[in-house]
Amino acid sequence: MDKYQKFLEEPRKVHKDGLLSYDGVRYGVPWQYSGKEVVVREKNDKIEILYNNKVIAVHDKHYRSRSTVFLKDQYKGLKAAEGMLYPRPKAIKLFSLEVEKRSLSLYESLSEVTGYDRSRESQTTS
Repeated sequence: MDKYQKFLEEPRKVHKDGLLSYDGVRYGVPWQYSGKEVVVREKNDKIEILYNNKVIAVHDKHYRSRSTVFLKDQYKGLKAAEGMLYPRPKAIKLFSLEVEKRSLSLYESLSEVTGYDRSRESQTTS
């Protein structure tokens, strides 16, 4: 039977409520996998749910359509995380940097050093 096991695996997307649907039954997974695609497989009257080839939940197979099977501690840590799948971004206040104030005459003198001719500028714009 093991050589046919890969054909008994089906991809499923975990809904926002931490449940996925398989054979008409909704099975729970840890809430951190909400929105992710997982693989569901049947094995010895059990339902195994895998993410990246790692088993994240195991349930007894249920045959009653439209039933919901929650995982123990499925929502553990959800309140502390305030429903966020990832840590909240933290902003750091930067102290304002003081900008050096210079006289425009300094820039005038620098334009003379580089040979910049301002008279040409007025000719091209008119």
